[in-house]
Parts: sequence; structure tokens; C-alpha cells
Amino acid sequence: MNNEIKISIGILFVGLLALMAYWFQGEESVPKLTSNKMIEERVILPQYSVETYRNIPEVQSYLKDLRAVIQSGHAVLPLQSNELDSAGASAQAILLKNADFLKDTVENGKLLHNDMMRIKPAIVSVLNDVSKRVCATHRCYQAEKYNFVTNATTRAIVDVDDKRVLEVKNYANMQPDISLRLKHIAQAIALNAPEVAKELKHKARREDMSMANVRGALQESPCQNSEHLCVAPTFSDHKKEQALWAIVDLTELTLAAAKWAGLGKTTTPACISERSLQNRYIMKNFCEKDSYHEQNGWELTYRMTGSDGLEIIDVSFKGKAVLKSAKIVDWHVAYEGKGEVDDSGDIQMAGRRVEFVKAEEGKFFFGYNDAMGCPMFSTSVVLPFNGPLMRPLYDENRKKVGFYLTQDYRNPKWPMACNYRYENRFEFFDDGSFRVVGVNKGRGCGEEAIYRPVMRVDMALGEKEEFYKYDGSWNKWFTEQSDFQKDAILYENDKYLYKITDENGIKGYYIEPNRGQFNDQSRGDNATVFVSKYKEDEGEQDLLTLGSCCNLAEDGAERYISTNESIDGENLVIWYVPRIRNDAREGHEYCWADTVIGEDGNIEVRTFPCVVGPKFVPIK
Repeated sequence: MNNEIKISIGILFVGLLALMAYWFQGEESVPKLTSNKMIEERVILPQYSVETYRNIPEVQSYLKDLRAVIQSGHAVLPLQSNELDSAGASAQAILLKNADFLKDTVENGKLLHNDMMRIKPAIVSVLNDVSKRVCATHRCYQAEKYNFVTNATTRAIVDVDDKRVLEVKNYANMQPDISLRLKHIAQAIALNAPEVAKELKHKARREDMSMANVRGALQESPCQNSEHLCVAPTFSDHKKEQALWAIVDLTELTLAAAKWAGLGKTTTPACISERSLQNRYIMKNFCEKDSYHEQNGWELTYRMTGSDGLEIIDVSFKGKAVLKSAKIVDWHVAYEGKGEVDDSGDIQMAGRRVEFVKAEEGKFFFGYNDAMGCPMFSTSVVLPFNGPLMRPLYDENRKKVGFYLTQDYRNPKWPMACNYRYENRFEFFDDGSFRVVGVNKGRGCGEEAIYRPVMRVDMALGEKEEFYKYDGSWNKWFTEQSDFQKDAILYENDKYLYKITDENGIKGYYIEPNRGQFNDQSRGDNATVFVSKYKEDEGEQDLLTLGSCCNLAEDGAERYISTNESIDGENLVIWYVPRIRNDAREGHEYCWADTVIGEDGNIEVRTFPCVVGPKFVPIK
């Protein structure tokens, strides 16, 4: 064997030993390589109320100071002394009395929330020719304030030596660098956000955080829908080569979203729209799969549908089946008008096809059908906001009596005119009762609106069910039919108008229509109730829009009603369609929303919801 062959065999032997050592060594001794492309860019939406953040000391102190400024008759929250030198303090005092600088701080007699963001020695690039000549020999400072209501920045140049303002410029839809105080507030929100702690699996530390003052881009910012001021404090995990971005909304003083991303990512979540974050989160977690929840003896599965809102399925209480399915499939919206009806073709309003229906005495109704659905692959105009949430349920004495599942749907520009906000809610009581609830939070296109949510309820009392109406005694229905709640005079125990039971008439539920007795400021359902024989193609899957938005004689479910169709001993479906008229009169608002300037100088949205829906009470 010559030397070359010996050397070759030796190299091969060493290579095999190295390969075996690599193969059999423990995981801890092998450095893990993480490809940023493999990291799941998962979005986390806030699950806690705004009060969670209002209780943070830094936020409380800021709001207290802001209210004090507004109540004193001023609109600009000044910089604190730790952000100013003596000349900067002089410049701030001058500007807080300057009419040009403060010109945009009042609207219709209301003071608007403004913050002074920074005051520094002026740099040449921000000076005009006149200011350059003055500032060549004088101490000049540049100052910036931000208007949280109009999303505008005002910049001023101050000659501190002569105590005069040289320049004032206003920049619409532009945001400055934030103040040191707001940076600390953003850090405090990120550090105290329960969602952040849950993701990091430990309480976050300030030293683990960076970029708390990095703003979102003006276009497609996390808060672009409302043009809010946002920053993105970031927690980096270099070992895993990923980072958690906590996107903080400084206009609302809350966590707007959080997002995992690879450290190699070249763009931050500040360049991803809030709506797209929500869409991806909702599609993945609630549209593409079912969710399960168990609480207080209740077990239920829920999901977001393509156009029928939030649906609950396979609901049971203490091991006994209660519901196969419940959902709100449509909201019909009608407005009353007078004059000639334009029926020349399709007319679009706020992204919807408008329908016109002639009525008596020269009147007509116009409007549209609103569907609520998943944010992608859906024609729905009213889209989900965040995801479904579980909340505690209280009685009028603030005693906890159960929980509810809720989903918020809204137009992106709500509460502007011709934009809508609906809530799907399912309430589960500790005594085995439940309620299907629709909430309308306005604002709509006018003051003369009629809303009709179409609710579909499929009970799980067996393949053979019986339906009854109370009229002094319980009368069984033998065929498909409908009934008008408003015509009812007698109620069992002054509560129950209908009931549905098993084939023996024993196990089942009373149905208690809403007449304003549920302590939710409701004015009643005034509902039409339909009962049909179960058929798979009549709502088992997503339904197309039912009926007419504006023909008040059509609620949509009548297409499934045939007076010759027997329901005796059949599997039944209940269609419940409340009828609500909105009210915009001052002091009497209902199904309405409005924006006002609040005591802290910020825009406040005031909602006057209308709440409808029946309660189902177990027959003892």
C-alpha cells in the first residue's frame, strides 16, 4: 500500500469519525441556526380593556396633568423641566402665549389636546433666510408641538434673546419625534401589557427594550385607520433570532398590537397597517379553525363565518346538549324618503348597493343589507375588529351571574356618517339560561333608520322538537308559520311568549323576548318570529343576503316558511328578527354615535347602543 492510499484512507477515517461525533452528540452542543424565513410572524391583538392601561402610574399622571391643563383654559401640555435647558424653558413660555402657534388648538370653542414634543437649539436646515440672519448672532430655538385630534405638527422658531417668534409652520398629517415623557409612557405600557408578559413568558424589563421612541410610518402605520401616533418598543431575543414588537398607540394610550418577527427583518411592524394585522390574526385564529371554550358548566365551540357573523355551535350545559348553532346572518338597514325613486340602475353608497322600495303616499324606503364576515374572501363591508372576547356577565346589582362571548364589527371610518358598528354577543348564565344578542352602535346614514338583525337559532333538544306560543295557555304550532311579538298581550309569568321542547313537551326552554327588562336600556325587540323545519341548505352553512333591506313586509326568513309544511315532531329552526328605530334627539339617543371634544381636549366617541335579542330559560 503506497503512501497516497494510506493518506486517503486516513482522511476518510477521520471524516467518518467527525461525522459520527456530529450525529450522536447532544442537542445542547450543536449550535442551532434559525432562519428568519422560518420564524412565524405571529400577530397578537390586545385582549384587555383600556382600563388596564389607565391604571399604569405613568399614564395616570399624564392624564391628570392633561386634564389640569385643559381645565385651566390651555390646550398644550408643556414639556417637563427635565427636557429643557433655561433657554428652552424661555422659548416654551413665549410660544404658549403666541396666537399663531396656538391657532389650531381650538375648534368650535373646544380645546384640543396638544403636546409640546421637543424644544432644541435651532439647526440651519429649518431656518428661512430671515431667521438665518437673526440666528447668526442670537440664540434661536426650534419647537414642535403635536395636535392629537387633527394629526398635525406645528414647528416654530423662537429668538430667545429678543423674546420673539420668527417662524410658525403647520404640517398637516405629519408627526414629530415624541417627547421624553411620551417615550417613558410607551415603555410603561409595553412593560405592563399582560399580552407582552404572556408572550415573553416573564415580566418584561426596561433594559430588554429598545426603540420605544421609533414612530410608525405616516402611510400604513399601525394606527392608520384613525391616524394615531404610534411607536414600537421592541424586545429582542438574539438567541432565537427574533423580536417581539409591542406597538403602542399614544393617542389612545393602549397597546395596539404585538408581533413576533425575525431580527433579520428589514421593516418593522410600524410599516404594516393595523387593519392588515387584524385581518391576518382573525383569519388564522377564528376563520380558518374553530375555537373551544369551557366555563361555569358551559362548553361551546365558536368561529367567524364568511358572511354570517360570529357563530356558536355544539353548545352544552353540564353535559346536556343545548344548541346546534346560533348566529346573526344579516342586518337590514332601511331609511325613509319622499319623492321620486331613482331606479335607473345600481347605486352605490358607502361601498354597498342601495335598494329602493316604493311605499304609500309618495314615500319610499332605501337602504342596504349589511353582512358581517371574515376579513378576507368576504364581500362584507362591516368587518371584525380584533377577535372574539370572553367577558364576565353581571346583573343589575353588579353580581357576577355568568359570562358572554362578543365580537365587534365595524366600518373602518366609524363613527362617521354612513358607517356602522355592530356587536354579536352570546350571554351564558350560571343557571343554564342563555341569550342571543345583537347590538347596534350607530351611526348610520340618517336619523330615520329602521334596523332588523336576522337571528338564526337551531336548538339541540333532539331530532323531534315542539314549538308553542302562550296566549293564556300554551298552544302548539303544527305547521311552519310566523308571529309578531308586538301583537302579543299575554305572557306566561309576564315573561315568556314562546317555548321549544323535546317531543315529550317536558325538556326545553322558555323564550323571553326583550321588552326592555334586561337592564340594558333597550326599548324592546318588536320582533317577528319564524319557525321552520330544519333543512341543511337553509342556513346550516353561510347564507347569502336574505330578503329586502327596505320592504318592511319582508324579513328574509319567510322564504323558508310554507304554511303547508308540517313541523309536528320535526327538527326545528327559530328565526328571530327584531325591529329597531334609531333616535338622534338630544337626550334620547338610541342606535346612535357621535364625536365630541372631551374634558381632556381629545376626541371622544359617545355611543348610544340599542340592544336586542331573546333570552332562553330552561324549563324546570
